[in-house]
Amino acid sequence: MRLIILLFLCLCICGVLSRSSRLSRSNEKCESVRPFFETLNVTVDEIKQKDLTTKNICGGQCCSKKAEEQLQDHARTNFHSLIHHHSRVLQGHLARTADTVRETVTTLARQSENKTLNLFEQVYRSMSLLTRPSIRTLYQAMIDHVNLTTTIPDDVQQSQRMMLQEHLNNFFTQLFPIAYHHVVNPNNQDFTDKFKECLYESIDGIQPFGEIPKQISHSVSKSLEAMRVLIQALQFGETVLEKIDSNLFQSTSSHQILCNEGLLKMAYCPKCSGHSSVSACKGLCKNIVRGCLTEPASELDLAWSGYVEGVERLVVSIVGKADLGFNAEKAIKNLDAQISAAVMDAMKNGPALKEKVKKACGSYELKKSRSLSDFDNHSSPKEAGVTSGLMRSSNIEDRLSVTHTSNFRLDRPDPLQTQLGNFVASIVGSRTFYGTLADSICAEYPDTECWNGARIGEYTKAVVDSSLNAQKYNPEFNGINTTSYLNSNTSQLIDQLKHINKMIESRLSWDKDPNVYYSDQPELDGSGLTSGDGSDPPDGSSGSGQEPSNLKFLKIFQTFKFKSSSILILIKFCLYFFSNKGITSEEPKVPEPETPKPPSSSASMMTKSIGLLSLLLLIYYVN
Repeated sequence: MRLIILLFLCLCICGVLSRSSRLSRSNEKCESVRPFFETLNVTVDEIKQKDLTTKNICGGQCCSKKAEEQLQDHARTNFHSLIHHHSRVLQGHLARTADTVRETVTTLARQSENKTLNLFEQVYRSMSLLTRPSIRTLYQAMIDHVNLTTTIPDDVQQSQRMMLQEHLNNFFTQLFPIAYHHVVNPNNQDFTDKFKECLYESIDGIQPFGEIPKQISHSVSKSLEAMRVLIQALQFGETVLEKIDSNLFQSTSSHQILCNEGLLKMAYCPKCSGHSSVSACKGLCKNIVRGCLTEPASELDLAWSGYVEGVERLVVSIVGKADLGFNAEKAIKNLDAQISAAVMDAMKNGPALKEKVKKACGSYELKKSRSLSDFDNHSSPKEAGVTSGLMRSSNIEDRLSVTHTSNFRLDRPDPLQTQLGNFVASIVGSRTFYGTLADSICAEYPDTECWNGARIGEYTKAVVDSSLNAQKYNPEFNGINTTSYLNSNTSQLIDQLKHINKMIESRLSWDKDPNVYYSDQPELDGSGLTSGDGSDPPDGSSGSGQEPSNLKFLKIFQTFKFKSSSILILIKFCLYFFSNKGITSEEPKVPEPETPKPPSSSASMMTKSIGLLSLLLLIYYVN
């Protein structure tokens, strides 16, 4: 009996000593993580006996229930900061691209404005001061169109585009009396206000500048409206991401509670068990982060994906290889040449224009006491008559040739195309931003020798996809029927994303006008968007397309006309003609049956050359 009692006492003593040893080792582990918890202002007290049996989240011996609650708040805050960090990177990219696009369009408009002012200063000298206010007003309206004062998207009715078209129409309306004055050239006296008002009201019927104003209005308003919508979309995307950060985790659902517990398990439970340098396993991280994001962001991710796709399509339409008429750089760079072409069109059609004006407004009326020379200190009445007379258009053509030559330069690659191309390459990866965010956050977590949620080892549970259906089987969120949860703020953001997509679709549905002026002027395009290297093929070689012989003739004749005397014109043209065996496109010819040649081929060639020389002399002296 004594032996049994002695054995019982020995077992009790051994149990107490063993428990004491385990507590001692546990306290040593907790001491190793105490400095870390102190940095978080979380107190690690000695674990009481009753606390060891209390079921908590981590199950470790270093964290009480109160400590776990504090750590859970830290885990939730850190997770929100991490989401915000990844979101801010994308927000910054959207904001920088919007600023760059706006600044690029503004710079292009200012450059085109200076070229247009310089054009009137050098070519249409007596019009220079009179047209300067209208030119500056026009370009300022173009700049204002892309400098948005609000991030609220425009209404789909496109009122802003109509306002820009109105500015373009007003420019040519104001230009009409000035250009017509130089057509009739009435001793440099100005028209009466009554006669000018009649010209303003009759411009639609008279159409002094032909179809060019409509072409300019279409190309400029269409391209700048596309740029405006793009800037709005980029700015609004930044705003949406910023608002999402503050509204994403406002839910108090049971799913959100499990998310908070999962974040605690992933971030701090290893330390609650006394492991100071062990990270969560990558699989555990992915399941918890995907589970946290799926509920609030599933519908939002779908709307965001549609937004990114819409922006991508808009960018490709603006700077893509297919000319859809959305390229603002091309439209702005060609604007000065188009305005000049409009003025020249009115001057060359002077007789017909005078008949139309006389029919609509009667004979022109002049002011008695004031002349246009009072407004222009750059030219005398005599000089104004020379530069604006109906029969002096050759002088203006000479100046146009010099002006266009001085303005010509080999443009660098299209900066807008480069900037937006880089943007598209990076933004496409954010199409499923929230769906792939877990991969980014958990990329550095280990697969082995890590915290699997209960101990150090490997994570053996299934890692599920981020889709809403797959998350029903997330092992870290058992017992919860995962459905999308949207608060009112998030629903509003989704509606706004859908609205901006509708705006983009409405702009992209704009049918391309085949008569857009700049699409027919590839030689004026310095944007690098056309195929090839942009250089003309050398004489005698064939390019990518065959040029009609009449256009080739006109180009040669115009070049020689402004640079040579009449004799040199004939010599150069004849040399060109005979060296190229006639102005024909070099196409392979099917062999024809031989026929007897005329006996005097040289006489036939001489007759042909005499006829061409006669034709050239006739054209030259008529002009």
